[in-house]
Amino acid sequence: MESSEPSRPLRLTHYVSLSGFGGVEQQFASFAARAARRHGALQSVVACSESVHAHHRELMPNFEDWRYEKKLLGLKLGQHPAGLRRSRYRWLGRRLEPDVALLWNRLDQQPRVLDALGERRCLYWEHGSAWLAGDDEAKANVLSRLPAVICNSQAARRMLELRWGYGGVVRVCLNGMRSRNVVSDFKHLPRNRPVHIGVASRLVPVKGTCLALHALAELHRRGKEATLSIAGDGPLREALESLSRSLGIAKHVRFLGVVKDMSLFFSEIDLLLHPALREPFGVVAAEAGAMGCPVVCTAVDGLPEVIADGATGVCVPPTADLARYRELGGVTDSLPPVVYVPDLDAVELPRVCEPTALANGVMKVIEDAESFSGMSHAAIDHVARHFDFDEHVDNVMAAVREYHATGTLKSTP
Repeated sequence: MESSEPSRPLRLTHYVSLSGFGGVEQQFASFAARAARRHGALQSVVACSESVHAHHRELMPNFEDWRYEKKLLGLKLGQHPAGLRRSRYRWLGRRLEPDVALLWNRLDQQPRVLDALGERRCLYWEHGSAWLAGDDEAKANVLSRLPAVICNSQAARRMLELRWGYGGVVRVCLNGMRSRNVVSDFKHLPRNRPVHIGVASRLVPVKGTCLALHALAELHRRGKEATLSIAGDGPLREALESLSRSLGIAKHVRFLGVVKDMSLFFSEIDLLLHPALREPFGVVAAEAGAMGCPVVCTAVDGLPEVIADGATGVCVPPTADLARYRELGGVTDSLPPVVYVPDLDAVELPRVCEPTALANGVMKVIEDAESFSGMSHAAIDHVARHFDFDEHVDNVMAAVREYHATGTLKSTP
């Protein structure tokens, strides 16, 4: 049912980087479209990037106005004189006149927005920025000025509180699954072919794709026939292809590159393996579950909020340090300095899953046909009940409206 809002539509300005089309950018695109349709939100965008990805330009009809944060008449504004940028921010505020400015990530880049609009009109939405290395002083300063924030997971909330000492109000609005593809038929364990494992991620260090290759090699050492399909591309592809050859499993691995039809990908695999080192939420795990795929993943950050361990998949504790990760072919450049460990409710250095532990997780999922089908069925039901995207949009818009009315939020327990 479409939402019915008795009061006037909110004027909402999104401050968001749109140069790429990754997880946060796709979340923005889907959220903006649904917020317009379900709530009649009058939206504008300040693109906090030097360029805008082509996919986002298709969304322009959803917005009343669309501006660059750091460009004027097509020319990039430099850092100096500082007064010119401050004037630009104030002009944007007067031009767009938002009831609420929704600040997407970029925690250390928000001081000028707060200065121009005032904290009372700015609502920060944490999607992973709190994990990243960067200007710690600027991030802490921004958080000290914000009376309330939205987080996309409990892990994000605890990262703000434990790492940054945030003492304001936190409303957790769990991410929803953007795709409407939730199947009704659960999967069955294959009888006459190898188990088909999938990986879906960018091929970058933080996703731990090399661990999936080692896990596949371990399964073969145990005499378990299995294949691996990898949906995604990135700078590590060549190194990963080389690793698959050195492990002797190249003929069992397919590198698919960017896959446009992920629903088809999930329908063709039996389970998803997601050995990420950091994952503030893990939408890919929800998308796999919606298609009936049990998920074997790292028990880190927000992933245990998506995967019910032992019911819809297996969450594997990361026990190996980064030196071990490098031994396994992992690259430690650009990793976050810390991650959230749910079992300890603590912020610690990143760790990785041992390939044997990942293989054990896969074996637990496929140990018998009845339990496999049970996990598949439970995964579909779990996603349908907990990660509906329309409900997610409604929850965020309720928070935005509450913040506009009161200047704060009721905290999530």
